[in-house]
Amino acid sequence: MSSQQRSLQLSRSTYTMLPMIEQLQLQIGDSSAGYHLIGSDEVQIEKPEESGTSVSDAEIDDIERQMRQGEKKAALARWLRKLIVLLPSFLQPSQPSAEPRKLQRTAWLDGLRGLAALFVVWHHMSLIWFSWDIHNGWTGGPNDHLIQLPIIRLVVSGLPNVMVFFVISGYSLSCKPLSLLRQNRQLETHQALASSAFRRHPRLFIPAIFICLPSPIMAYMGLYESAEAMPGAAIAPMKPPRLDTLWHQFVNYGRAVMSLSDLFGATGIAWAYSDALWTLPIEWNSSLVIFGFLLALSRCSSRTRMVIGLGVAGYSWWYIHWGELLFIGGLLVADAQLSFQERAVHEGQQQSPSTWRWRRLSRSRIIRNLCALAAFLASLFVLSMPETGGADSIGFKTLAAMIPQHFNVGPKYFWLPLAAISLVFCIDNAPFLQPIFTARFPQYLGRISYAMYLVHQMILHSFGTKLGKTMVGFTGSETGVQYVSGIFLAAIVVWIGVIWTADLGWRFVDANAVSFCVWAYRKLCQRVGEI
Repeated sequence: MSSQQRSLQLSRSTYTMLPMIEQLQLQIGDSSAGYHLIGSDEVQIEKPEESGTSVSDAEIDDIERQMRQGEKKAALARWLRKLIVLLPSFLQPSQPSAEPRKLQRTAWLDGLRGLAALFVVWHHMSLIWFSWDIHNGWTGGPNDHLIQLPIIRLVVSGLPNVMVFFVISGYSLSCKPLSLLRQNRQLETHQALASSAFRRHPRLFIPAIFICLPSPIMAYMGLYESAEAMPGAAIAPMKPPRLDTLWHQFVNYGRAVMSLSDLFGATGIAWAYSDALWTLPIEWNSSLVIFGFLLALSRCSSRTRMVIGLGVAGYSWWYIHWGELLFIGGLLVADAQLSFQERAVHEGQQQSPSTWRWRRLSRSRIIRNLCALAAFLASLFVLSMPETGGADSIGFKTLAAMIPQHFNVGPKYFWLPLAAISLVFCIDNAPFLQPIFTARFPQYLGRISYAMYLVHQMILHSFGTKLGKTMVGFTGSETGVQYVSGIFLAAIVVWIGVIWTADLGWRFVDANAVSFCVWAYRKLCQRVGEI
């Protein structure tokens, strides 16, 4: 409520109570001024002609009761205004700004990360509501579904989108140090690497620990135990250990946290309280590879660094160190982007760096864009190669036959990492594709992506399965349309819960964790040259 509205409301209430107050004044012998001005409206209120009128005790009590009720309403209004903070950020009253926020050149990375997180959540939803058949490749058989088609199937694919996460992380971590190195600012590069290395571990694990804190409480209350697998579902709901007391439950959670955030622990192991967090140790270890790589080669030329980086990427690819491969791949994409920009500036090109990169291919903008679009779609196609059954899937038989024998883990670690790196490279070098990822919705998903990744498993495995059964029971399951309709209703409710809790987790935990890491580094780490 604005100050003018509050003033008007106060004036009206005063106008209503004024005759009663004047009667009280007359009763005690107050014969002061006969006119009063109310606020700025200059409304004149005449004093009653009958000066001997008295006010009863009941009327006085009524006036006091009305005043107390007004105070209670004002206090309630203040509390309601405070509760607005619990609404999702996009529903809160926005503050007017002088000019729209200008997006950075790499803002599309946030949008791509947000969409990848969205598809990971869809993947985990599909596992608890549908059979594994929808994750197989398209064979053209009568039992195939449209969701199994190439590219479309990325909407419910988990590992390909996680690989895109890792490429984006490698790009983001190395972009600033690489830019400083190309300007021969080694000292500032070392400072940037020191800051990133100091903040990386708490940046990853502090949000995970606090956002997942409701999970042991939910386990103690039996919310996981009561969730049973749906008939024909690909997986059963996750069931964290349930202990006798809440204290022992949190002790168990603390031990699980120590195991998850172990600096030197094993990677790729599902976590008891949220099995999607198996990726965090890989993120941590691969980040150290990026920091060590940049530090070790900080005195090398840019060309030498890129050649060695290609060698490290090839080694990681052949020996199935796929996390390190994806992070180094993101580093190489960022380094290539900076190299293209330097060449464009050095040769005095009037065009943008992206135009300069494609100028030798064709003078026609249409042909250049078509080539970039074809590369983008090809990357999506290869990235959608099924993890199992690729040799029987239409469009992937040739690719499956090219996989070396020692890749016995399947195509997911041979073709998929290369496709994820290629996808990021294509978007980075095709500005006409970037508005897809800089739109408001993908940008919002990018902001809440980490929190959404952390909270969705708790919601799905405690309420998602039960809600799916309830909705399917309401719509029926005799036909596929009925079953999908019930799951659709359940998905709407689950998504509302996931987005809302992710928004809260982003604003109250994730953003504050980032600020805390920056504050701790400034407080604990001396600047170069200080004693």
